[in-house]
Amino acid sequence: MNCYFFGTFNPPHLGHILLAQSVKQEFCFEKIVFVPAFSPPHKETLDFFHRYNMLKLAVDPSFGEVSDIESKLPVPSFSFRTINKIYENSKPKELWDGKIPFITGYDAIMGIENWKNPGILKEKLKFIVLKRHSGTTEADIFALSDKGYDFVLSKNKYFDIESAKIRKMVSRGEDIKNFVDKNIEGYINEHRLYR
Repeated sequence: MNCYFFGTFNPPHLGHILLAQSVKQEFCFEKIVFVPAFSPPHKETLDFFHRYNMLKLAVDPSFGEVSDIESKLPVPSFSFRTINKIYENSKPKELWDGKIPFITGYDAIMGIENWKNPGILKEKLKFIVLKRHSGTTEADIFALSDKGYDFVLSKNKYFDIESAKIRKMVSRGEDIKNFVDKNIEGYINEHRLYR
């Protein structure tokens, strides 16, 4: 069974990779499928194909794969559309309790009802929820189960690395080797991204 990890990945960093590896190990998933947003409705971001290419460089096939599914769907890239398509193409054995395993953080799941068509997400996703540095508590998360959301709490935590910080560092000419894979660093420099 695979687990899905959505995001802008702008750029993908070591936090994303370590998180995926740890979730895969904790829940014994076959692979983590990274799904970069093609055209997110509320964010301006780097061209999809640069982000997709960087993920392909960063994600080792032994633990994950990168999907371009959102580049083939209508824009803007609402998660419910992507989830519907993944669900439609999934066999029962690829689901967990009939749902798609989906990585998210405390802060994101607390805002889930503000997403487009949250009922579809409630119906088709089993959330793997990771702690993130925010004011949200486990009690806040468990309150969502009363609303019908299906989730498990991971013992892992989000790694405290932010893509926005990396973009600023690149724009200032600072060294980012401690935050991204060396192949990503090379790609950013070769294509003069974030400058």
